[in-house]
Amino acid sequence: MTSQEMEIAFKQGLDKFDSLNYPDFQTDQIELLLNQAQDQYVKQRYGSNNLKKQSFEETQKRTEDLKNVVVNAILTPAVNALDNINTEARFVILPDGTFPIGAPWPKYWIAIQELTGVSYVGCNGATVTDRVFTKAIQHDDYSKLINNPFGKPTEGKILRLMENGRVELIPPAGTTITDYHIRYIKEPVRISITNSVDCELSSMCHQEIVNAAVSIALEGIESRRTQGFEQVVQNKQE
Repeated sequence: MTSQEMEIAFKQGLDKFDSLNYPDFQTDQIELLLNQAQDQYVKQRYGSNNLKKQSFEETQKRTEDLKNVVVNAILTPAVNALDNINTEARFVILPDGTFPIGAPWPKYWIAIQELTGVSYVGCNGATVTDRVFTKAIQHDDYSKLINNPFGKPTEGKILRLMENGRVELIPPAGTTITDYHIRYIKEPVRISITNSVDCELSSMCHQEIVNAAVSIALEGIESRRTQGFEQVVQNKQE
């Protein structure tokens, strides 16, 4: 479904539910509603907080729904900073939608899987390079784990904190972080009717997004003739 077809479907859906008793939505307003619906659709499909209680890879349909917004990126640590919480830690700036030369990573939304490239001197004196498990932790847990022999970072496990558009990777002493491998949900491309930018999600979910946009519009004009947004997005027939 093209963006123009989504606009037509939106108007038809609104007409069906509200019998022409609704404001005359302009193209830019419809674009806004479609993008709001698309964003909430992605966020709900990613997790298991939905009617099916299934995350996005638990069924084939859910995998298809979000496959076009799953991105792999290999990010380089920033130079040593003075504001890191641990002297061994390195910051990695998450993609924010700007495209530096050589690294066209779309804007980061939600992490799916993380691995950290490391380098250290092994017991035989040889340099070892590896890609190891990266454990997400909360700041409240840092002081509990950093000196815990079972929780602290090791050569096979890196701790990760999130901070203002950056991740802070905490290795054990003597281990160098070389890169950060992340698979994540990116921000979907903004649907634009005016500029003919179509929804990049799987075509099988376009009508669901239109239905959700109609629901948001009806809620905005205090219509009670359809279910709320969450019930529409959950779509019992999927």
